[in-house]
Parts: sequence; structure tokens; C-alpha cells
Amino acid sequence: DITISFEGEKRDLRKWTLILGENGTGKSNLLKAIALITAGSNGLGELLGNVDSWIQNGASFLRIDATLQNKKKEERQLSLIINRGDTLSKIISTNQETLHLIDEALEYTERSYFVVAYGASRRLSSGEAPRNMDKSYRYINVRNLFDGSAALNPLTSWAMELDYRSGKKGLRIVADTLNDFLPGTTFSHIDKSRKQLIFKTVDGDVPLEQLSDGYQNMAAWIGDLLFRVTESFKDYVKPMESRGLLLIDEIDLHLHPKWQRQLMEFISNKLPNFQVIATTHSPLTAQQAGEGELFALKRNAQNMVELVPFIGAPRQLLVNQLLMTPAFGLETDESYFIENQKKRYRSIDKKSMTKAEKAELEKIKEGLADRVVQRSNSLLSVSDKQLLKEIKEAVSKN
Repeated sequence: DITISFEGEKRDLRKWTLILGENGTGKSNLLKAIALITAGSNGLGELLGNVDSWIQNGASFLRIDATLQNKKKEERQLSLIINRGDTLSKIISTNQETLHLIDEALEYTERSYFVVAYGASRRLSSGEAPRNMDKSYRYINVRNLFDGSAALNPLTSWAMELDYRSGKKGLRIVADTLNDFLPGTTFSHIDKSRKQLIFKTVDGDVPLEQLSDGYQNMAAWIGDLLFRVTESFKDYVKPMESRGLLLIDEIDLHLHPKWQRQLMEFISNKLPNFQVIATTHSPLTAQQAGEGELFALKRNAQNMVELVPFIGAPRQLLVNQLLMTPAFGLETDESYFIENQKKRYRSIDKKSMTKAEKAELEKIKEGLADRVVQRSNSLLSVSDKQLLKEIKEAVSKN
């Protein structure tokens, strides 16, 4: 039973929201709830699957409430109630009054409350690119979040279609975006005879399908996102500046730490008017969040999941400091091995040691003597503290 606001300090919509949490606390479910309630009645049948699997064990129903705001700051209040054992027709009947609000908005223009979502499984697809995007596209835009086997739009075939339709001009968005986020790799050309996208790398020209798994996974969902935005807003002079909501589960999956540190800035630059809600396990991704942008799902003493906002700005912390905040729950930045060695050292009764324990103790002491010294969990270095002390003394004298 959680509530989360997506408003900033000035009651404007917050651009970024990052959700932390241990496995099993419901991070993915939070994203799915948002995607489900914005999918409209036509999307329910495609996304719900086993209805009872949505309902917490021991509960008889679930309820999702949401407040949506459009460009004119007008609000729509939505709710969705699902009872255990409900059929799809029963769900639509029960929620008819509130479902029509989103359906009404979608009938006005299918791009209203534009939502794109990706699950933790997002692999490069092959095949033909869709020729058009009919009304069913709305649930297709979020299907990967619910079904990891749901194929993303084939980047290669779409790029070839763009090249056929408008040449280099059509390919520019795809090429520039991939070049920005695939370090050491740049888009070269299309090999039309082999139907391959060719990239320049330090090892020479390589087709997309032979790049590393990390590159392929990034190219897969970023290419799919570009397709859905540019095709849905192709009448816009600058489709990448359209408004929308991006949901990503495990946003930094398969990314090298160096890339994780740049991910939020990259997406913000490419989609300046999109709101992004994402889950992560990575302290390097979480470290990029500003004040009010990071939350953690945690189980309390009663085993109930609570949403805990991070107090302060993670981007002001060192990574080891962030790891030892309540958001991540680590008590030390030392290795698990060193932590256990210390516990064992303390557990040995020094007054009544056996010969074997004495030998073990000496071995532990030798190992700990060679370790890297643990850094203090403080924002200030020793020199910083000394400087503050001197400033305080000077102010006191004056």
C-alpha cells in the first residue's frame, strides 16, 4: 500500500524518478501498474494475463489510483479495481466509469498520455519493421515490460526502411543517437546486399549483430524507442521533443559503470520533454539523481513494503557514501570477505583460545593488516574538517 508523488518542489512534474529496492519488493510491479492504468480498456486484455497474479497473496482485490496531467495542466483522476477471480469483461464493467476517461482521451488523439515501457529482458530483434502503427500500438508500446519475450522493433529493418524513404536525412536521428551512446563505435553505413547495419569499431567494420551483448542491448531498446517516438510524432518538426512517459525496468542493465554514470544525462538530452520512471540496483546510476528523484522500496518489521524517499541529493555523495545510506542498506564499504574476517576475529575468545584458534587469529590479523583502509562515511575529508574548524574559530574571534 504505497503512494508516490511525481511532483517537484514547485508542483511541476518531476522529470526523473529512480526506484531502488531489493528483489521481491515490487519495483517492476510499480512500473506495470503505471503502464496498465494508462493503457486504456483495449490494452487490459493484452496486458493483464492471469488476473489473480496481480493480487497480493492473502488479499481479495487490488486498487490502482493515478492522477494524470496534460500539457495544459488539466488533471484526470483514474482508478482500476480488480477482484480475485474477475474475468476481463467483469473488470471492464466494474471500472467502466473511470476507464472511459482515458479511453476518451485516446479517442481524441492516440498520442495522448504517450507511454513507452521496457522490461529487464530487451534483446535485439530481427525481422521486418511494422508498416504502420494502428490503434493496437498503444499496448505494444509497453508490452515488453509485461512479457520479456515480446520482440522489440527490428532496428536493422527499420533503418533500411528509413534509408529507402528519405535517405541519409531519415537515418540521421538513429545514427546520431547510437553514436552518442556507443563509445568507440560509430554508425558507418547500411550493407544492403547483406541487410546489415555496419559500425566502425577499433577492430574494424562490424555488423550490429556482432557487437558485444552490451552494445546490442542498448541499441535494441534505444532503437525501439526512437522508432516509437518518431513514428508516433512524425508530423512534428522535432519528434524527439514530444511529450511522453518512459518506463524502464533495470535501466542500466548490461551497461559498463562508465556508461551508467552518463545514462540519465543522455536520455534527458535526447528526450528533453519526457518524464522517466526507472528502477535500478546500481549505485552509479542512483548517484546521478538529484534531490527528490530517488526512492527505495523496503520491507518494514511487519514485512510490509514501504516507499522511502531519499533525503538529500545523491549526486552530492561519493559512491561508497551512497552505498551506506538507508537506500542501499550496507553497513560498510568493505568486501564481504573482510567483513566476515572481522566478525570471526571478534568471535574468538582471546582468553581461552585453542592452538588452532590462535593460529587462525594470527592469519586473520595478517590478512587485515594488508587490507585497504576503510573510508569514513562522511561528506568531508580531514582537510575539509580542519578548514571548517579554522573558519569557525575565525568567526568566533570576530
